[in-house]
Amino acid sequence: MMHNPHLYTGDFPRQHQVGNVDVIRLYHLKDWDSLNEVVVCRDKNGGVTARFGENKWCLMPFARTPKGIGSFNFQDWDNTPELLVEFKLLAYGWLFHKSVRSQAHKYTTVYSRVIAIKVVYRFLKQIKANSLSELSNNKSFEAFKAYLVTQDRHQQGLKTIFAAINRAICLEPWLKYSFGLGGKIETTLLSKALSDKDTRQTLVIPERLSDAIYGKAIELIEEAIPYQKSIAKVESDLQKNYLKGKDIVDAKIKKGFRFCCTDDNGNIVDNHNYALLICDNQPLKSSEIIHSLSIQIPSIKLSNANDFQRYLGQLITACYIVCGGFTGMRDSELGKLTPNSYFKDNINGRDFHMLQSNTFKLGEKRETWITAPIAKQAIELASTLTKAWRRQINYPDSRYVDTLWCNRIARSKPPVLISNWSSRLQRFCRQIGFVVTQEDYQECLVSNPRSIVRIKQSVVIGQPWKLSSHQFRRSLAFYTIKYRLGSKVALKQQFKHLYLAMTEWYTNGGQLASLRDLRLDIDMQKNLDEINTEMITSKIFQQWHSDQPLSGTMGKAIIKMRGNVPHIYSSWETIYAAVEKGTLTLHGTAHSYCKNGYDCDMEGVVMPQFCVNCKGQGSIIDKDQALWWQKRHKSLVRYMELGEDISVTDKSHYITQIRAAEKVMADFDMFFTSFVPDLKVMNL
Repeated sequence: MMHNPHLYTGDFPRQHQVGNVDVIRLYHLKDWDSLNEVVVCRDKNGGVTARFGENKWCLMPFARTPKGIGSFNFQDWDNTPELLVEFKLLAYGWLFHKSVRSQAHKYTTVYSRVIAIKVVYRFLKQIKANSLSELSNNKSFEAFKAYLVTQDRHQQGLKTIFAAINRAICLEPWLKYSFGLGGKIETTLLSKALSDKDTRQTLVIPERLSDAIYGKAIELIEEAIPYQKSIAKVESDLQKNYLKGKDIVDAKIKKGFRFCCTDDNGNIVDNHNYALLICDNQPLKSSEIIHSLSIQIPSIKLSNANDFQRYLGQLITACYIVCGGFTGMRDSELGKLTPNSYFKDNINGRDFHMLQSNTFKLGEKRETWITAPIAKQAIELASTLTKAWRRQINYPDSRYVDTLWCNRIARSKPPVLISNWSSRLQRFCRQIGFVVTQEDYQECLVSNPRSIVRIKQSVVIGQPWKLSSHQFRRSLAFYTIKYRLGSKVALKQQFKHLYLAMTEWYTNGGQLASLRDLRLDIDMQKNLDEINTEMITSKIFQQWHSDQPLSGTMGKAIIKMRGNVPHIYSSWETIYAAVEKGTLTLHGTAHSYCKNGYDCDMEGVVMPQFCVNCKGQGSIIDKDQALWWQKRHKSLVRYMELGEDISVTDKSHYITQIRAAEKVMADFDMFFTSFVPDLKVMNL
């Protein structure tokens, strides 16, 4: 029986999944030989990739990621066996979800927790302790806090470390012994007590540099699009030329030729000279293969293979920049783009350019992002340039094959998925010369008020800008608000955030930047405010002083109180005064009104069913909005009855909306047929 089937893909052979073993019994019996032989991970072929006794667990069948997080490394504790085995038990317990106090976590979450607890175990090793229980000693815990202070960590990093200790405490029932820490640590309070460094925010790219970087990426893509097949053919021809040269050299070695890179038995002993020998024996010079392309694109220096390799890398990076810069997608979401990710949708006669990928932050699902038209060419170019490589990639997860971002690092090696985007993006800025000026530095200070320390540490005048993929997300939010290109609610949906507060964190500084450039027409603003106040007043007055039916939590409450109207709603003039003062507010959408104003968490914007039975008792639904719910009910029922292959998550989401619509229609005495879902019985 498995405790963590979520770690495996659906096609992972069941017979090769790691079985449940009572490692705690073996630990308490001190049966070290049996404990060390316990299998932690197997691959699809049944091969063991990690055993408990090994000091480096290769967990790629779990990780399924191109990033360098596919293993747990315990080698620093080789000489402290008691700490080593306890550390491994915690890692094993988290990996196989031995805590019953929370739901199972993703591999990446467990990996981050293991990295955090390493800080604790390094301290324990330093003071020659044998267990995490040493921190139950007040003197030792104070020494641990002092140790963290000397490392000059910011508050978020400290919270992660203390949270890892709390997660270790949660494993005590399974471990069958207590660390004696006397309850969970107050992570927020303690981290604030040890550090005055608030959470460091990702930097906004200065506007001049942002225009230059995005502009150069677009320029490279548009220039290369007409010659994309020629560029891909040159790459293919260079590889074929290399392989022919290698075959020639290998044949000579097999015949007994002796070279400086081989020993007496014909074995390669010097890879560098071996590579040079292959280069010398290639049928064609690289410059001959590249020559035709250099004529087609004279603006790009293409004299030799190194020039071509640099240009090819810049093109792939440019495509990545465009996809990230105009969507604000996370790195993990960008990483799942494929040749089929772009599509165009037409809504109310207007074309929208879209990218589709997978998001993982709040549970894995398929999502779409609005983007700029140039994304179509970026996806097309990247698809063409990586087409041959993608056929040779050994994808870590069979669910995400044919993803765009791959590269051939060397002619002698197979293509691999790109995982080092930070270094690639910074190399792009360095090669093209996007250097920080004094004005850029000052703009950084103004645009990033929460990251002054980070600016002083990483932004250097006269040096290339240190570009990272998360800066795309932060910059999109900042400039959207600064130039009033969209609302925070729209950004919330674009960024796939659950709460508006997270979106506001990304837009930090944008509102202030907008206000600095704003010239306000006071008379015009006054007139607009008066009109808005009158409209809200009229709507509220109509809701309270009419016999029209209403739905929603507040709407039903209004109906009950119409015979005894509270003073604040007693007259048009009283309501107007309250609205003008800000005591009363009313915000409307297509599906409901809300009286809670900015106290609302805005979940109803993307999931309108939450507004029907609003937990904040603030929703009001009138006849016009009831008609919206009626249309919503018809469209969702029609879709559900088509028999499409709908996921369980989506089906649940649609049914809750259908039930919400039926409640609203019932309140307005609208005729409808109650939807009965097609339930499938499964044999368990």
